[in-house]
Amino acid sequence: MNDTSGARSLAANEQLVLAGLLRMLVRLDGKFSDEEQEALEELASDFGEKTFWQLVDEAGRQLPDEAAIRDAAATIRSPDARERIYGLVLGVAQADCIQGREQTLLDFLRESWKLDELGQAYR
Repeated sequence: MNDTSGARSLAANEQLVLAGLLRMLVRLDGKFSDEEQEALEELASDFGEKTFWQLVDEAGRQLPDEAAIRDAAATIRSPDARERIYGLVLGVAQADCIQGREQTLLDFLRESWKLDELGQAYR
């Protein structure tokens, strides 16, 4: 079980970026596995299901493609928010086998957010 409670304490823009990254993650390998669905449902349950799915829909409107999601991710400045978002995205990715394009997204976040410099053990 992942620690999903940190999502609720993210600022609104950080929650939107999280939702955009999660949408992108589940689309990258071209399939939405049962394990990914279960991980998202757990996150939605902890977050508040109605609020979570509305946020995911809003992310689809405001962050319609990979470039928009990556640009929005670049606006996240808080190291704590970066760590929480990365951990939540990683948790969903690890729900099933991490595919190549999913790993590329995780690497992008880790490098652009300089998570390794914070001493994180996310790999």
